[in-house]
Amino acid sequence: MLGLVKPYKMELLVKDCTYYKLYYCSVCRHLVRNHSRPYAFINSYEGTLLAMLYNEMVVQDIGAVKDRCSGVPIAKVAALPPEHEAVQLGAAVSLLAFVIKFQDNLEDETGFWLRRYNGWVQRRLNRTFRKSKKLYERFNIDLEYVEREVAALHRMERDLSVTAIDRFLDQWGKVFAHIMTQAFQDKIGKDRFEALYAFFLELGRLINLLDALADLHADHSACRFNPLLRAEPGLNLTDENCLRDTYNKYLETVHAGRDRMLNLLPDLDLRDAWTIVNNIVTYSLDREAQKAHDALVLRKPVSEKMFFNCKDF
Repeated sequence: MLGLVKPYKMELLVKDCTYYKLYYCSVCRHLVRNHSRPYAFINSYEGTLLAMLYNEMVVQDIGAVKDRCSGVPIAKVAALPPEHEAVQLGAAVSLLAFVIKFQDNLEDETGFWLRRYNGWVQRRLNRTFRKSKKLYERFNIDLEYVEREVAALHRMERDLSVTAIDRFLDQWGKVFAHIMTQAFQDKIGKDRFEALYAFFLELGRLINLLDALADLHADHSACRFNPLLRAEPGLNLTDENCLRDTYNKYLETVHAGRDRMLNLLPDLDLRDAWTIVNNIVTYSLDREAQKAHDALVLRKPVSEKMFFNCKDF
């Protein structure tokens, strides 16, 4: 469920694209400086978005410097200083998001050697994660709460009596909203914070839903859990018309959620970040919905791009 909060570059002005890239490069440089070069691979759009919002809504320090690019060291890029509070938050959330995603993928793997290799990578990640715990406490992100709620989600997945898809969407939405908003607690107005929490709760729900739509055939073939397979037990996966009707049914949920997020945008009172956030809610979600349609109805394979995402900007 990573990578769905990426803005669509072709609908951004050059100044907005440059502004977004400033944060992406800043988080990437921080990960490399504080860990090692491979950690550039775990940089995420979620961490970038959060760093951008935190700087605009709380820190309000845009003093950038020229620094070496982590991917192409001979090139220089604009980046915020590594000790910048918003950059530290973005890097911490990128690491946390990757750990959650990696653990989820690890549980789905069955190959002996692949599981052994992934286990080794997981141990390295966990060591880094443990060293960063004080940083999460500083930003008010309760890791025990996150672990507890993710575990509750996994229990729901194993409980065959839980069939309503909204329960799965709400559960992930709560976890996502907690991770993305707790750093703002007591640092912005109450009404603004509540709007921010509601925004990310809805975004988390839609991320989960679009991910489920796109992965339905792959999950069915691999005998993995998918909330749509639980919610639609009679779904005929060989009938294109049935698949299209199912897609259209859940597309209404996506559109309703998008409208709620757009209605919340004025309450966030954004300035430079407004165009980018609006782009994510509109163009980005529409593109992800189209990818979900192609994967679900047309059976086009989904390529999950995790590395070198900076080339998109």
